[in-house]
Amino acid sequence: MSMRGGPFGGVAGPVRQTRDVRTTLRRLGGRLVPERLRLIAALVLGATSVGFMVAGPQILGSATNVLFDGIVSKRLPLGTTKAEAIAQLRHSGHAQLADMLQSMSLTPGVGVNLSRMGMILAVAVLVYVNGSLFNFLLGYTMAGVTQRTVRRLRGEVEDKLSRLPLAYFDSHSHGDVLSRVTNDIDNLTTTVQQGLSQLMTSLLTVLGVLGMMFWISPLLAAISLVVIPLALGTSALVARRSQRHFAAQWRSTGQLNGLVEETHTGHELVQIYGRVPAVVAEFESQNHALYLSSFRAQFLSGIIQPILQIVGNLNYVAIAVLGGYRVASGLLSLGAVTAFIQYSRQFTMPLTQIASQMNLLQSGVASAERVFEFLDAD
Repeated sequence: MSMRGGPFGGVAGPVRQTRDVRTTLRRLGGRLVPERLRLIAALVLGATSVGFMVAGPQILGSATNVLFDGIVSKRLPLGTTKAEAIAQLRHSGHAQLADMLQSMSLTPGVGVNLSRMGMILAVAVLVYVNGSLFNFLLGYTMAGVTQRTVRRLRGEVEDKLSRLPLAYFDSHSHGDVLSRVTNDIDNLTTTVQQGLSQLMTSLLTVLGVLGMMFWISPLLAAISLVVIPLALGTSALVARRSQRHFAAQWRSTGQLNGLVEETHTGHELVQIYGRVPAVVAEFESQNHALYLSSFRAQFLSGIIQPILQIVGNLNYVAIAVLGGYRVASGLLSLGAVTAFIQYSRQFTMPLTQIASQMNLLQSGVASAERVFEFLDAD
């Protein structure tokens, strides 16, 4: 049994931080080049899905206007015109109510147009069904891209295993090698499949929703933009702190696997030389190191989402209050404000999702570096 941090050696040295995230991401992106046509198709599918989903709130806002206009119209005197009804309200001292009716489509004495309402709701259902269908196709396409990419990567690893000299295996823990070619590749698979598609749809959603928000109300949209610098700043700050802990987590996993593998293989020698207490102590030490690195990585990356949710909720309240005031002033319709509130939720949701994906991305980058480190070994 070799003396490389196993039951007959000392505990492995301190875990190193991920060295160059950009280089690792660039190399990982190079593995996706053979799938570029499918990635373009995935981008088109994602954009189409987001387009349908972004159109939904605006359509539902139109349905809200039809409903609200019909309810208000029913309460106005039959036979009068919209202008006459507004003039009567102003004359009776209800100027604010008159301002609100100014932006509405009214037919005094007539109730809700049910046929138009049904048509709008049917279009909304069709839009959301199509959005879900294209999102399903996106997931199917990305699953294929991921599995083919990882299959090629596993092939490279298999070729590398057959070409490495025996000296490499004498100087590296067998368990750590196995962890690189199994655990790290599996973690990388999860990162690419979930993280890439999620980031793609989240970014497209932010752009699409932002465009609709500015189209409805530039003022309310400008208020919503306050979330972006806070989201980016928080994510960047936490990412710098948590990345080294994710690297430590996966290196500690490899070291612990190496200790278990060597102890299992040399079980008789451990018993003969009375090394059981030392092995148990070393296992507890490495297990505790894995616990600390995993806890710190998950904790740091996990605090991003709650922070952004708080900011999003405050933004939601501000939009609801200001939007209600603009409805009362006749500057916006009720349907426009309800649509904008939905867009504000859609706007903060992908930002929160991107932030929550940071832990997955950082974990995947740490695993990718370990795999590439193995492929670069001599």
